[in-house]
Amino acid sequence: MTALELTRDLVRTCLNLNASEPLVEDTFLMGGFPEFDSMTIMALIEQIEEAVGCEIDDDEISGETFETVGSLAAFVAGKMGSPGH
Repeated sequence: MTALELTRDLVRTCLNLNASEPLVEDTFLMGGFPEFDSMTIMALIEQIEEAVGCEIDDDEISGETFETVGSLAAFVAGKMGSPGH
């Protein structure tokens, strides 16, 4: 599974979206979904840690990380390639 596919799956799960919801790299997360809030971000971080087998420190994330599906997928890709995975 690619980082983009994993990211799409995790976002759909956290936002309770169905599989037909189009999530492309430039789909906005922050501001794009009313339910995308700090609780959703925390749930996504936990899901990423579990799926990738990593730990994410607070200083690794920023608003830009969660701006779009693509920016989050790039972050996930970096975690997938990190040592320990």
